Amino acid sequence: MAAASSNPPPAALVCPKCETSMPAIATFCPGCGHAMKGIPPADRVLAALAYLTLVPAAVLLFLPGNRHSAFVRFHAWQSLLLWGAFVLLSIVAILLSNIAATTVFLLLGILALLAMFFLWVVLSLKAWQGELFELPVLGMLAGRLR
Repeated sequence: MAAASSNPPPAALVCPKCETSMPAIATFCPGCGHAMKGIPPADRVLAALAYLTLVPAAVLLFLPGNRHSAFVRFHAWQSLLLWGAFVLLSIVAILLSNIAATTVFLLLGILALLAMFFLWVVLSLKAWQGELFELPVLGMLAGRLR
């Protein structure tokens, strides 16, 4: 009996970073966000720049060259949503601090600024490394919008 000489293509891939099994068509690892295909250096730089403020993220979404880069668009959308949420929470905190507990809101504002700085550093580094790092709620929304 002769065995079939051609091997069927693998039905699943294994992430080289975290060894998570995924479908063969996966672009990013669902476990760690590692890119299964190489992300061009220019796209990684643009994705990291998207986290600077609202302006670069909005500009990146409207540039015609980025319309086909899901990686850059994801990070630009996630940045817009993150900065928008931060600005909205800051406005609410300022309005509430005029009513009561000014010291408490000042301390919470300092903690929020530190948290935003930490998030900015982590998200920028993850984008620079070519990883798709999703924030819990905002990342899901950004994935739908890209």
